[in-house]
Amino acid sequence: MPDTVDLETAAAELYAGSREDFTPRRKELAKAARAQGDRDLAAAIDKLGKPTTSAWLANQLAHDPSADLDQVAELGDALREAHANLAGADLKALSQKRTKLVATLVARAAEVHGSPLTESVTRELEEIFTTAVADPDVARVLLAGRLTSAKDLADAVAAWPSVSGTPTPVARPKRTEPKKDLSDRERAERAKKQEAARRDLDEARAAVKEAEADRTEEERILAEAQRAADEATEEVRRIYEQLDAAENREKEARRRVGSASRSVKDAEKRAGQAWRLVQRAEQALEELG
Repeated sequence: MPDTVDLETAAAELYAGSREDFTPRRKELAKAARAQGDRDLAAAIDKLGKPTTSAWLANQLAHDPSADLDQVAELGDALREAHANLAGADLKALSQKRTKLVATLVARAAEVHGSPLTESVTRELEEIFTTAVADPDVARVLLAGRLTSAKDLADAVAAWPSVSGTPTPVARPKRTEPKKDLSDRERAERAKKQEAARRDLDEARAAVKEAEADRTEEERILAEAQRAADEATEEVRRIYEQLDAAENREKEARRRVGSASRSVKDAEKRAGQAWRLVQRAEQALEELG
């Protein structure tokens, strides 16, 4: 353990380490801070949230040079530049690149995980990477490896306002008005390009909307399948309970059959004994007569 502890080094160590060691190591670091006499620092370390599986995997990629996570920030800058310039063709190409990049990073995260990712973890990773492309502040926290959950990305940004990790943003060129001396043909050509860019943007937005609709439908189908599986499980449980009860009744009935069979045999034995007594009594009576 280092001689002194500060929040930056503590957070860097915790979020780069394993999830299993996070809580015990956090306690050790907070204890060290208290030993330094810095209760505020100890409290701040205690408040560092343990990352979810998806956030932990994203943090691991931030420390993995082969993952080339800088592409997230670079692609985000390029998309924002294309939006500013109404470059429809560029937007379409960059959107496709974003889809491929997110898929590649999720696949790399699965390799780090060492086993297939669950659907929820996959979806959370997609949300993290997609949001990081769209939001440079989220990209900054992602590149620093300080995420705790896909559901509180805004909180992570607020928690680390000055953390390093953001590449220098691409400067956004200022839009200029068409020169007054443009010819009618040039103005018409410019308007045509702008209209084409708007159409491309509308198509891209429509594709996003369609994809979200498909995702919602798949989620509905999954929910219905899960309900059906739960109902089938409950039905199986009831059937097993009924089977257990029937087996218990069968055992009890067979026990009573066995008991009754023994009672019948005992009665037959007593009847035989009584019949022999009758025969002996009749024989004695005949001899006296």
